[in-house]
Amino acid sequence: MGEIDAVEAVEPLAREWDELADAAGGHPFLRPGWIDAWLKAFGAGDPLVLTLRRAGRLAGVLPLVSRKGALGSASNWHTPEFAPLGEDREAVLELTEALFARRPAHVSFYFVDTGSAGLEAFRSAASRARYVRHERMLERSPYVAIDGDWMSYQAGLSRKFLRDADRRWRKLEQEGEVAVEVADGSSRLDELLHEGFRIEPSGWKGSRGTAILADPPAYRFYIEVAGWAASRGWLRLAFLRVEGRAIAFQLGIEQGGAYYFIKGGYDPAFSRYAPARLLVRAMLERAFARSLFSFEFLGSDEPWKLEWTQSTRERRELRAFRRTPAGVGRWAAFEYVRPAAKRMRAVDRLVLRLRR
Repeated sequence: MGEIDAVEAVEPLAREWDELADAAGGHPFLRPGWIDAWLKAFGAGDPLVLTLRRAGRLAGVLPLVSRKGALGSASNWHTPEFAPLGEDREAVLELTEALFARRPAHVSFYFVDTGSAGLEAFRSAASRARYVRHERMLERSPYVAIDGDWMSYQAGLSRKFLRDADRRWRKLEQEGEVAVEVADGSSRLDELLHEGFRIEPSGWKGSRGTAILADPPAYRFYIEVAGWAASRGWLRLAFLRVEGRAIAFQLGIEQGGAYYFIKGGYDPAFSRYAPARLLVRAMLERAFARSLFSFEFLGSDEPWKLEWTQSTRERRELRAFRRTPAGVGRWAAFEYVRPAAKRMRAVDRLVLRLRR
């Protein structure tokens, strides 16, 4: 057993936390730079980082937000994946048990990978503390396992799909010189981000107000994350250009042998060329050329991602409620009432469609 403590800020732990992440193979979303940016942008509550030390050495961290007697993970829909970070499974379990030992009224983790030690630890710790649990699937995130060479990978894709991509590329070349640029943000960072974010609100994102530029907290978050990733040499700002004009964009992080596709968009004026698809193909080919081990699309399993792969990672929402009348009532609402209401809304939408 190690020594558990609670810290109310990320910065005092940053150096040790990064060293722990390096040793444990932690992905970017478990690191202090990402978590600190998230807390500044979205942390509606008091930050609380549980730490585990073994012989004085930092062996685990669990970043949380405390609000109105509840404790939740420092994660939301801008977070691809969340979990406690520990040097081994025992460390993850100790941290999670320490969380429940604080007896919060409600505990919530968002975007926990089904294959992670965090999922197992949450279930075990909640059961030992006699909390009632609720789980649901939030999203299935597609990924490409980089195995073999680029030609072998393409051979597994639809020939019609590939021919269409080739045809669109050739037609795009009739507009002028076509080039793919991948920058690491070591220079012109603000200029490149501004250029990319102007492209990102394409299609439905712009009309629904979900684009980065339409959401000030999200804008602050991605600006800070980009600066942090650039300082580590991990940032990748990818552009598809025609005669120097950017028509598609990706904001990504390349770390630990994986490329994480975080945000992207395209210029609707060039939609007939499917520029976002062409840029995905270029970045996938680049991932094979660099011998990475995975290309992570992140987010949900949208059809355009499934054109490239059928492999997905499932991320779940985990909730636990203390066994009080109020806690059991809230659990019942999540377990039964909300799913029923969702089904009724789906039925209502179907009835409206049939009446048209």
